[in-house]
Amino acid sequence: MICKNFYDLSFNEKERFINYLKSIKEQSNSPAVENMYNDDWDNLPHTLPYILEHTGRFYGENGVFHIIYDIDNIIGCGGVYKSFFDNNIALAGVRTYVDVNYRHNSILRECLLPIHKSWAIENNCNIVALSFNEYNKNIIEIFKRRRLGETLDRMNRESHHMFYNGLHELDYPVNIQNTKQYVIYELLNDHNYNWEDIKWKE
Repeated sequence: MICKNFYDLSFNEKERFINYLKSIKEQSNSPAVENMYNDDWDNLPHTLPYILEHTGRFYGENGVFHIIYDIDNIIGCGGVYKSFFDNNIALAGVRTYVDVNYRHNSILRECLLPIHKSWAIENNCNIVALSFNEYNKNIIEIFKRRRLGETLDRMNRESHHMFYNGLHELDYPVNIQNTKQYVIYELLNDHNYNWEDIKWKE
């Protein structure tokens, strides 16, 4: 698998990716794809194409957005960026999608998330985190699983893997981009964050 930076793509490659997002939206009724594409995306700031084409969220020192390829076939995508509430925190796995036929291949664990963690380290972040909505927070349990004989602190992870240094889970939701989110994170150094500052208020 190969991950390419969206902003390194040619015009035609970008157009192909936008069409890929359109196909995702047409093939799925999942809430997860609602913000991926809309025919009027050029006027809708919540859609992924708008964010990529009209904002700097995933550009330069702010972040990066990757397209995942199997040879020449687009099979997924996902980004990482410095959070708006603290630029020492990198939010990884943002707007992530992997084709159904590839979800058994550990692409996120072995390909995308290690790149996001590396980006966070290179950009001097203290924390790299994943956030989940109400409808997909059950994914957190997948990251928490361990196999027989694995210790809690390593769980068969190598240093490039997310959560090699330990997995921390907030026991309350937080407010990220005015959305109720559930967070798991890895400390990249000794500096933590007072998550209570963005605790979700009903």
